[in-house]
Formats: sequence, C-alpha cells, structure tokens
Amino acid sequence: MTVGKRLRGWRKSSSMKLVELSSKIHVSQGSLSDLENDKSLPSATTLANLCLYADINIYWLLTGQGPVLRVDEAISDDHPRPSENMDAMPALRDQKMKEMVERFIRVCLHGDPQKKAHLEGFLAGADPAMNLGSKRAADIGKN
Repeated sequence: MTVGKRLRGWRKSSSMKLVELSSKIHVSQGSLSDLENDKSLPSATTLANLCLYADINIYWLLTGQGPVLRVDEAISDDHPRPSENMDAMPALRDQKMKEMVERFIRVCLHGDPQKKAHLEGFLAGADPAMNLGSKRAADIGKN
C-alpha cells in the first residue's frame, strides 16, 4: 500500500471529506487529491500539518507500520503535544527544519534497514519526551 492509499483510507475511515481535510492541513483540494492518487509525495509542511491537525502517525503514513494514530503515552504534562503547543509553529516555517524533515522522509521511504535503524536510534536518544526518566548525558559525573 502506498502513502496516498493510506492517507485516503484514513480519511475515508474518519468520514472526512477531501475539502475538510485540505482545509484542516492547509493544502488545496487538488494537492490533496494528487497525494491520495500517488501523483505526488507530501511535503514536510504537509506531513507536519497532518500530524498536528489530524493526529496521524507520520511513521505509519510513510511506512505502513505502527499505529495509524499518534501515540501520546510518551508525552507528559511537561512536554505537551505539538498541536497543543503553538510555539512549535515557527519551526514549521524554518527552511533548515523543512530540509531536515524532507531528509527524514527520504530515509524512511528509500533508506536501507541499517540507515532506518540508525535514524530511529538517534531520534529515541534525542527526543526529550522519551528521556524523561533518564539522566541527561551532561549531568552524568556531576555528582
């Protein structure tokens, strides 16, 4: 199954019309239709908006693996969901951030298993929400 087919399947299972989703994620109906018909791949901004406004798990959307919706168990009150923290919005307009997200997507879509595992390991170590219970590396040895 492709990214477009997964997106369309999710939208239809949510009983959401094309016009509703396109408005929600700030893309034209034509662009969303092109995505669903596999005529184009989603941009980094579109992926971020799907995650922020539709709660789709980007990893599932890109690979077909994992839960369809985002899992918020790792996010605590100290680290609110991005959709609840509008301070994250400027990052979506940052060109360097867009380029990094696009590189992430390329690795997810075309990278070999070793590269994907490397990226997954890096993200697990870098994500503050995943390290809430562990000591920061900078704090080790300060005792």
